[in-house]
Amino acid sequence: MKISIVSSSTRTGRISHRIALALEQAITEKGHQAEVIDLAELALPPFEERFVLLENPSAELQDLNQKLIATEAFIFLSPEYNGAISSGLKNFIDLFAKDPFSAKPIGVATGSTGAMGGVRAAYQLQQNILTINAFPHPRMLMVGKMDQVIDEKGTIVDPSYGRSQDGFLSAFLDFAQRLSS
Repeated sequence: MKISIVSSSTRTGRISHRIALALEQAITEKGHQAEVIDLAELALPPFEERFVLLENPSAELQDLNQKLIATEAFIFLSPEYNGAISSGLKNFIDLFAKDPFSAKPIGVATGSTGAMGGVRAAYQLQQNILTINAFPHPRMLMVGKMDQVIDEKGTIVDPSYGRSQDGFLSAFLDFAQRLSS
């Protein structure tokens, strides 16, 4: 199964991207194809119109759209900023809207340096996923104290987080495979 992890923090010194790296490694180890779509590396325009209605989308946007269409399942990853998802992720969702995501499974992963792990952003993200006609997995990965559980290279340093991530991925991958069969 081809799974794209959308890493949505674009801030300098971001920490949540570590979660994306850890997820990518774990998904690959489970025998699936995983790729991180790093919004910090893309030049997404501020939302003015949905991709399908753009008159002359850039080659980069066209390539990204094709990549999204080819993806079988997604994990949307966001840090929690002021009780909400990142503006980069909201812009990404609004830009591509329903077309590449419709009827596909999407897992929710959030993180914060606080103890709650981005719980408010996680619930907000589940609502956003429903509006793009996708299937949010009910089990979410909320990573509290993310700066302490995964190092800069995406290596898990806290075994309890490793168990949490593994439980989330096992449930999500089962869900995604059932939907695609």
